[in-house]
Amino acid sequence: MQARHYVLVGLVALGFGPACGGDKSIPLADLPPKLAEALCTAYQSCYGPVFELFLNGTDCVFITEQRIRNGTFPMLQNQIDQGKLVYNGAKAQACLDSIAARTCAQMLDRDSPECEAALDGTVEMGGACVLDEDCKGKALCKSSSGTCPGQCVPLLVAGQACGEDGDCQDGLQCSGETRLCVQPAAVGQACDYGAPPCGPGLLCLGKDDDARTSGTCMTPASALVGVQGGPCDPTVGQLCQSGLSCVAESISLVPLEIVWRCVAAGSYDAGASCKPGFPEACVPGYFCKTGTGLEALAGGTCAVIPGTGEACGTGLSQCQPGDVCVSGICQQLAANGVGCTVDAMCLSAYCGPSGGCEARLPCR
Repeated sequence: MQARHYVLVGLVALGFGPACGGDKSIPLADLPPKLAEALCTAYQSCYGPVFELFLNGTDCVFITEQRIRNGTFPMLQNQIDQGKLVYNGAKAQACLDSIAARTCAQMLDRDSPECEAALDGTVEMGGACVLDEDCKGKALCKSSSGTCPGQCVPLLVAGQACGEDGDCQDGLQCSGETRLCVQPAAVGQACDYGAPPCGPGLLCLGKDDDARTSGTCMTPASALVGVQGGPCDPTVGQLCQSGLSCVAESISLVPLEIVWRCVAAGSYDAGASCKPGFPEACVPGYFCKTGTGLEALAGGTCAVIPGTGEACGTGLSQCQPGDVCVSGICQQLAANGVGCTVDAMCLSAYCGPSGGCEARLPCR
């Protein structure tokens, strides 16, 4: 997501109150950590307890700030100097306040009037641009050839090819499967693998990644219902309440039958026998290391979550916080300029044609 969209697309509940004693100007250089804190608070507000679950120990503010700094943010001052972009630090707080007032359902809304007043491009529709940020109002910079300059065009409608959510009009998402702008799936609708992604705040549960079959969009409140000692089934989206793990208590092969049960998180000590669960039921820093296939459901041993250079683990515990699993090996997320082979290795989420991490730009 481009730096401008970090500010303007925003999410919800940033935790900033109205400025006291008049407007306080926020220098552009001071925005990354404030913005990172804002975005993380927003996601937490929308997704609730499952947000920390999927972070799996990663410091959201730290990693988000690093992603901002490895995006187009470092290029903004140059665009300001060239007159392509205007930043008003005295209005930045009003932008944050307007984002804080949004509901989860409004997370796919684009630039608010308050945010356009704080950060906006000067290039009119159809004009020459280098960054999305150059374009005035709700627009993006697009180049059919990939070379600069691009042209400021309206945000994309459903069915048009996109690179990220911020490319699409209000209410639309960029499908990671089709790379097209789509209307996200609502509660109870099919999601992923031939269906749209779930909208903000929803979980796509019951999908089969191996068979590539769709799941169903559910709210965290409707999914996290299992109580300690009670039944659960992650294969159909019946999970346990916060602080509990849904583990494969027992398995019968003929006929195949798995009994899932909610147990307290951290139920299994380091090095002890364990049952695989969602989330992990081993003590923090450990995961249930098992065999493969159906053998995995029979259980394993609580082992240290793999670190950099080690073979990846399973589930949410593939690698230590700050690492990513690439080709079966845990690797540190890389800053711009570091060599890469796939987008997932990069803090910028883009492995450039030269084989190094870099900011994803609309043209070069």
